[in-house]
Amino acid sequence: MSVTDVRRAVSQALLEGDAWPPSLPEFVNMGREELVDIDEAFTRMLRCEPKGDIEYWASQEVGFVCRGQLSEREARAKHRKALKKYAEKAKAGSLPARSTMRLADKSNVKPINEITRPDPNKFNKNSVFARVAAMGARA
Repeated sequence: MSVTDVRRAVSQALLEGDAWPPSLPEFVNMGREELVDIDEAFTRMLRCEPKGDIEYWASQEVGFVCRGQLSEREARAKHRKALKKYAEKAKAGSLPARSTMRLADKSNVKPINEITRPDPNKFNKNSVFARVAAMGARA
């Protein structure tokens, strides 16, 4: 186990909030398990220089809010949560590629000829709708 693995394991154990101290096998797995160094990733997120897909997608999700609207402590917590989310997606193999384009949701869009128009004759006589329809009929 290298020094960086030990550093990662200690950092992860302290940030996770799980039972302390972890057993030796858990500690070794923590050092090997983490795909991204959280502190360095946070610094790169502030500079808009993500390294790898995990950091890129985490920065896309929370980068703007973390840079401008939150305190450093809140921003680090939010960014760490997003990094963990995308690291788990990367382990599962469901992390989208960077070049993926999002398509607009067209499920609620109706063609203009399918929209039913109200009949102006059915409006109440003194309603605003009847007056507007009468002005349109005069023009």
